[in-house]
Amino acid sequence: MAAAICIWQSGSLSIANDRGDPSWTNVLSFVALGFMSAGLGLQRIMGKRLNTQFTTTIVLTTVWVELVTDPKLFFQQRVKTQDHKLIAAVSLFVGAFVSRAMLAEIGASGALGVATGVRVLVSLSWLFVPAKVVKEGKK
Repeated sequence: MAAAICIWQSGSLSIANDRGDPSWTNVLSFVALGFMSAGLGLQRIMGKRLNTQFTTTIVLTTVWVELVTDPKLFFQQRVKTQDHKLIAAVSLFVGAFVSRAMLAEIGASGALGVATGVRVLVSLSWLFVPAKVVKEGKK
C-alpha cells in the first residue's frame, strides 16, 4: 500500500517513453521501490517461517530449477510437492501477464493497489485455516 501511495504521489509515468528517459527519477519513486523490495523480502521470510512449498515463489528461476531437478519428476504417482512447484511457476507467468495488462490500463499505482487488495484477501484467508491438532501428552 505504501508503494502504491508513493508512486501515485510522485507523479511519475508508469512506463518510460524512451529508453534514455527513465520514468521513475524522483525520491518518491525510489522510496516506492524500497517498499516493494521490502514487501517481497518479507514474503520470502514468511514463506520460509511457515515451511511451505511456496517459499520460493519470489523468483521464477528458483521455482523452475526446483521443479526440473526433482528426482520424482517422471514418476507415475502423484507428487504433491511437484504439483505445488508447477502451480507456482504457472501462477508466476499468469501474474506477470495480468500485471502488465493492468499496468498499461490503470498505471503503476493502480496495479500496486490491486496487489495490495490481493494481499489483504490472502491475509484474511489465514483466519479460516484450521488450527493444528495437538496430540495429548505433547506440549
